[in-house]
Amino acid sequence: MSAALHSYRAFLRVVAAMPKQQRGAAIQQARSELAFFRDVSDPAEAARLVDAFDGRIAYLRMTTPRRPASQKGRTSIVYRNGEKVDAARERDKAKWSNWDGSNMDPDSVVRHNR
Repeated sequence: MSAALHSYRAFLRVVAAMPKQQRGAAIQQARSELAFFRDVSDPAEAARLVDAFDGRIAYLRMTTPRRPASQKGRTSIVYRNGEKVDAARERDKAKWSNWDGSNMDPDSVVRHNR
């Protein structure tokens, strides 16, 4: 039974990343499957059912996005002169640099060729 509980907890972590519309149905189906596990007395049959449930979890991990779509990643808030400024657009850049995409640092090339 502890293997079934471990699998159920893993399932709940995967379901948390699913879209809200699909969560309820997935949880209900998993609960009904695990309720069926309680009635199984043969340890080999119980292990087979838990393995099948783990396979379902693996499939959900492959098909479910890692993060909800509402998250846009890391952001920075910058205030200049008391006003909020978009950090991505207002980064200070060097006025002049001799490095561009066409030339390489000779020391880096030497380290790479070692």
